[in-house]
Amino acid sequence: MAFEPEDVTSQGTWEVLKELLDGRWLAILQHPCPFPAEIFEDVTLNLIRNPNINSSVLFRADILYDSVKQSGRDGHAAQPDVRHIREILQDHVVPHNGFPGFTLKRTFVRKMIPRNPELDKPVVQTCQVFQSNEMTDRQHTLVLYIPHVSSSSEIPWYHPNVQSLVCLHSWRFSNTKNHVLMLPDSSLSPSGSISVHYRLFRDQTLPLSDRLQRTACHLLSTIHKHGRGALEGYTKRVHHDQLISQQRLQDTYTRLKATHAKRLSDNWVEQTDSSKHVFEDLSIAAFLMELWRDMYRPAASCRASNSQGDSRPVFPGFVDLGCGNGVLVDILLREGYRGWGFDARNRKSWAVFEPSTQRQLKQMILVPQPLLEMNPKLGQKKEGDPTTLLSRLCPKASTSTKTSDTYIEWHNGIFPTGTFIISNHADELTPWTPLLAYLSSCPFLMIPCCSHNLSGLRFRAPSKFNSFSADTLAPSFFADSITKSKSVAITVAPENEEDDQPRQGSLKDLGPANRRKQPSAYAALCDWVSHLSRAVGYEVEKEMLRLPSTRNTGLIGRNLILGSEGLSPSERMDKVKAIAAKEGADGAVWFERAKSLMVGQGEKH
Repeated sequence: MAFEPEDVTSQGTWEVLKELLDGRWLAILQHPCPFPAEIFEDVTLNLIRNPNINSSVLFRADILYDSVKQSGRDGHAAQPDVRHIREILQDHVVPHNGFPGFTLKRTFVRKMIPRNPELDKPVVQTCQVFQSNEMTDRQHTLVLYIPHVSSSSEIPWYHPNVQSLVCLHSWRFSNTKNHVLMLPDSSLSPSGSISVHYRLFRDQTLPLSDRLQRTACHLLSTIHKHGRGALEGYTKRVHHDQLISQQRLQDTYTRLKATHAKRLSDNWVEQTDSSKHVFEDLSIAAFLMELWRDMYRPAASCRASNSQGDSRPVFPGFVDLGCGNGVLVDILLREGYRGWGFDARNRKSWAVFEPSTQRQLKQMILVPQPLLEMNPKLGQKKEGDPTTLLSRLCPKASTSTKTSDTYIEWHNGIFPTGTFIISNHADELTPWTPLLAYLSSCPFLMIPCCSHNLSGLRFRAPSKFNSFSADTLAPSFFADSITKSKSVAITVAPENEEDDQPRQGSLKDLGPANRRKQPSAYAALCDWVSHLSRAVGYEVEKEMLRLPSTRNTGLIGRNLILGSEGLSPSERMDKVKAIAAKEGADGAVWFERAKSLMVGQGEKH
């Protein structure tokens, strides 16, 4: 059902505000609502902290002052810098005479940060929450927004061009003494309402512009939508900024975008959409740079006198597995981080980069060392043939003079100790990322995308419903029997406690209850590669990255769980080979998959 609020501008000042405020407040829109004051207040507080929910032009709000946190009433210690508090209050809190019958509950001062500071300027705004204190049959909650401007010309584009605005929530009680909520009936339903009111600048006249009407409707619609969601029990499932603060990440992203976006977009030669890939890689670069800022100290600090107490290592370099178009490598190199990337295919965009970047982009395939040791035939020579199967596929330049594109170098996945491994939508290389990182004692970031097993074939990754052992039947079943209904072979967990054996089947074999709980293929992939990471001893950290992509789960391994250290390189190799064998990894299958990628027959990401 479409959200259709009632236009009340023609009625002049609405009766509730007529009693509460002076006549300069103009009622714009109102709409019934089914949620009480507590939910309205929670929703509006969330919108104060996150104005980007209402406007895609905004990044965030930096909270300069919060009266509750300042007083320590929310469990946080009060800020000790009293002088700084007074300066904020003096400069930013707009004095007011209050509203008759209302009590001021909370005051915020926020600075709204636009996505593009070259087009839009930040604006400081005071936000205050009031609640009626009279014992009547209605309770009113009022949220006041006052931008800190002296005239309408100072209002940025993303802010409604008004002197101030109010969101008002009214709620009826069935019993004024006990404040028992009234059940809706034919005459009284619904029991609440929300409305938006403007205080215009003195030089503004009626009728209001269409844009001011649309802004009021959008704000009211957002409050109504989030309020109904909270009433129905919705809880937020995706949590951003767990490792890096939103402010740090977005400030770095804004700087990188201003520095690199135009150059990369103007020189785009790939057939894919530049607006997606460029800005996605800029977001990943911003996250990596802030993560590395916490993990490593700058090289220059090694010579500084104040670095004696800094136990962080110097940045060890990075490698980007399956680097694709090379944009991420180019950005990081230009920002002063040393590293390189490789991919099975040479991309058109590589030739556009400056020579220093081109030298750090390699065309080669990865054949994991554990697979080589588990499949000795890959390195064996046939009778009368001095070359091995692997060397005939991809001989190194030093051993071959053939220049065909089907002859490229290969890497065994063993990197210098500590190298930071990036695995961004690396497909076949994704599940190998934590295993190879463990062999070389490397931290890593992987952003899973398409699901492949350790043999390099497509499959539906196992989930908590079918243990953490990959279904070796899935690759062939996936290739032959995949349907739009996702009827992919899995190992179905027993539905009854009496059944101790799982059984082979498809998603359709799950009972209704378990089928509803069955995670998506992407969620199952993230669970599985997280398990592989923990199996070799990594403490897995999860960050939902701010990317223009649905595949935005970042899994970080930078610390080993206590007790996982101390193994020799050979012991680590044995551990990885045992995991690979348990998961059904087949070096010969990997070899054929690598061959198809090399000659252009495999799937392109």
